[in-house]
Amino acid sequence: MIAQLVVTVSVEPDDPSVVGCSGAYRSFDGLERLQELCRRYGVRPTYLLTYSAAARIADYREWACEFGAHLHPEEVPPIAEGERGNHTLRPSQVEPPRLREKLVNLVERVAEATGRRPTSYRAGFFGLTPAQIPTLLELGIEADSSLGPLEKVGKSHPFLRAPFAPYLMDPADVCRPLRGHSGLKAEIRNQKSEMKPLVEVPLTSVFRRPFPRGLFGIYFRMPGVVRGALRALGIAEVLGFRPATATAEELLAVCRRTERMGIPAVISIHSNELWPGTSAAVPTEAASAAYFARLEQVLAHCQANRWTSLTLTQVARAVREEAR
Repeated sequence: MIAQLVVTVSVEPDDPSVVGCSGAYRSFDGLERLQELCRRYGVRPTYLLTYSAAARIADYREWACEFGAHLHPEEVPPIAEGERGNHTLRPSQVEPPRLREKLVNLVERVAEATGRRPTSYRAGFFGLTPAQIPTLLELGIEADSSLGPLEKVGKSHPFLRAPFAPYLMDPADVCRPLRGHSGLKAEIRNQKSEMKPLVEVPLTSVFRRPFPRGLFGIYFRMPGVVRGALRALGIAEVLGFRPATATAEELLAVCRRTERMGIPAVISIHSNELWPGTSAAVPTEAASAAYFARLEQVLAHCQANRWTSLTLTQVARAVREEAR
């Protein structure tokens, strides 16, 4: 299998805890720097746009990229009392009828702003739930990239059962893949004929070395001091594929590990990491320069080793084609 790189960018406001005001987008200047870097290395990124970000993307409609949708429900109408400005609002906290309206309005906003109907999606705070899936399918979404088996959400790891590799999602259980060709046929029978199964393209976090899948739950229930000791011993070191939180060596280790595992490497970037002072992760010019240097090392590694660059929708379509 040819190794695959998927660059995903959650395009959302600057971190209000850093910039001091909600809805600021100074970090948009960093998107141009990222797009130029991707162009130089032949990478076509996927930009996942929040409702407020979509209106600002019009000048970039012709970029060689994919535009998807990214739900932060507090800013998408209809906005109920108590939602506006609630930056920790999860999709699961929104009543289903209003959640459906929000998804419809978000997708329409992205389509209008970009001139392209989005076919990829990410829920804020990794918050994909079965309640969202019927509406996503009706709206033509083919790929979701919200989950990650080793991603920490709050104080827990709720998606430990999710596969590391992209999979056709069971609409009743976001962590469970459809089983084989018969499962795919059943899914198609249960949905309208024009709908395609939703494919989950998990965010990439891996153990640096092979670690028994059956011990994941036990490991993450251990006291922090025990997990720390296991990491220090090199027995259970978790590496995230995030240039904001990983060293260059760790990012390249993820590349090598995913290549051995035969899964795409899905890198996760937030737009507010792309400009100094718009997130806690990249507070200064020096931190920004180091961030882009780490990212460029990943792109150079992938180019030198002849990796393929794919968007989220391209991955989803390849998975569905293989399932057929």
